[in-house]
Amino acid sequence: MTADGLTRALRSGKVPELLYLYGKESFLVQRAVRLVRKSVLTSATDDFNDHQFHGKEVTATRILEAALTLPVFADKRLVTVKEAHLLPAAELEELIPYLNNPAPETCLLFVAEKIDSRRKFFLQFKKIGQLVEFKPLSEREIPAYIRSFLDERDMRISADALDLFCNLSGGGLYEVHSELEKLLNYLGDRSLVDVSDVQAVVSKNRSENIFELGNAVGRGDAAKALALIKRLVDTGEAPLKILSLLVRHFRQLWKVRELQVKKSSSREISGTAGVPFFVVDALIIQGKRFSRKDFQRAFELFIETDLAMKSSGADAEALLENLLLRLVNKN
Repeated sequence: MTADGLTRALRSGKVPELLYLYGKESFLVQRAVRLVRKSVLTSATDDFNDHQFHGKEVTATRILEAALTLPVFADKRLVTVKEAHLLPAAELEELIPYLNNPAPETCLLFVAEKIDSRRKFFLQFKKIGQLVEFKPLSEREIPAYIRSFLDERDMRISADALDLFCNLSGGGLYEVHSELEKLLNYLGDRSLVDVSDVQAVVSKNRSENIFELGNAVGRGDAAKALALIKRLVDTGEAPLKILSLLVRHFRQLWKVRELQVKKSSSREISGTAGVPFFVVDALIIQGKRFSRKDFQRAFELFIETDLAMKSSGADAEALLENLLLRLVNKN
């Protein structure tokens, strides 16, 4: 079942007896959990029919006892296992017989970061229950997601305002929604979001620092680049996230440089490269320092740094600093 399919089923009153929600986009996972709870727990006696467990603490026996208990003054009981990826394999094995004959009065809901589809539990779950994965949205999907969110509230956003919002808010949906809520409160009765509204409301610190980081690299200013890395880390930005934002910046920079070499206009570059019109000139200036070979080498360094951060155990901030120096010196 897809995420959209689950939403349609729940809104039509069809609640799966076995449901496993998982994925890296925790915002979407938790939103689906709330929708399930709203669909199942509809009476004044919700407390009697709402059992919540954590995978690292619960046993299969306790889960089964709750799942096999009849609901109190209601049609359905909800049994939720949070952090289900922490359930030991032996406990999962004990739950397999229940999968073959789930209680029709119970929605047994598992919530996890990931699954191991090779295990017998999941092979059986796929046959009978509903496994729903929530993947992070890509950069290309975020604008459509924002437009859909605003459409549901009879709101519109200009193209330039949308470009600016995406650049300032980052790609995580928790952050996107936080900024959208601030924006809606700021607009009041107005229904059109324009550039000035985004500039007035959306937090700029991270995006501006990332842009300045790329600018410092483009100018060959190692001292400035290192200072910006420290500022981002000190304000709580995860090194892997900084790396991903830097990769995104260089991807845009490369696109802009290739189009500029072809003598494309600023407006054409904006549309083709997918960057706001008002930053095109700055990106053109940054990109002039890099050849195609330089960009290819930069992305080799990005991959190398990403692998080192995830596998070597080395200090992530030091790896970032080394990356920046190599980008500045183009070696």
